[in-house]
Amino acid sequence: MSAKNVNIIIKTAEKQKSETQYRDTLLRKLFEEKTRTIELCNAVTGSNYTEDTEVILCDLDSSLTWRYNDLAFAIDDKLLFMIEHQSTISPNLPLRFLSYVSDVLSLFFVENNELYKNNLYKIPAPKLYVLYNGKNQPKEKYLKLSDAFHLNDGKTSLELTIEIIDVNYNSGHEVLEKSVSLQSYAYLIDQVNKQINQGIKRDKAISLTIDHCIEKGILAEFLKTHYKEVSKMLNLQYDQEAEHRAIHQNGANEKAIEMAKKLLKRGMSPIDIAEDSGLSIETVKQLQQEL
Repeated sequence: MSAKNVNIIIKTAEKQKSETQYRDTLLRKLFEEKTRTIELCNAVTGSNYTEDTEVILCDLDSSLTWRYNDLAFAIDDKLLFMIEHQSTISPNLPLRFLSYVSDVLSLFFVENNELYKNNLYKIPAPKLYVLYNGKNQPKEKYLKLSDAFHLNDGKTSLELTIEIIDVNYNSGHEVLEKSVSLQSYAYLIDQVNKQINQGIKRDKAISLTIDHCIEKGILAEFLKTHYKEVSKMLNLQYDQEAEHRAIHQNGANEKAIEMAKKLLKRGMSPIDIAEDSGLSIETVKQLQQEL
């Protein structure tokens, strides 16, 4: 961990870690830095936390839970700030978030022996968001768990609501104005897309964009420090998006996908399934999320 990140308290579940860790996305890497975490939280939630506020990174990927989240932070032990970064909006996101929230609370904040006492057990309040950067303007501003219920009479005993935030660079969303780091990230992605749309190969487009941002002073120190890592992360991000679109737009991998789904339901690990099916580990984990 770099010197800039030492103020974040990282709690990992007391479970065995997988040898093959989920590879960080650029967004995850960028917001590991505490000052950026606080900045993003304040911009999205409208809060006013200061830089000396305690921040706990709640990383499900360091556990053996079935699900994993993009970003989850506990702020001052009062707020559980959870984010997914998506280029497509799935109506099943609330159901996926339900698993994330339950796992994070169980792993990091709940002492089971305290739940049967007479005193009210306090937990951080969850606030759930999707940062969307797809090509089309999102149709919904909120997604609700109750939309998935067979019976929805407006009197449900369980609800979960996710706010969708359009973080495309030209979206004009106020969050981009409030968070310089998020705006810079959006600008970087926008510039890569523009280069690719001009016919420049992706690897070249990424390197040109990183150099351009450094020259303009946009995330300059971060990009200079993590130049090669950022390039790999961006390439992985585009690979995942392209592969996910291809899988759902044609039947070329239909048999492999069906086999992977069956094995996931039987409890087989994503790593073993990837080896047996020929699908990438990222694809298998994406299928796991959709079950």
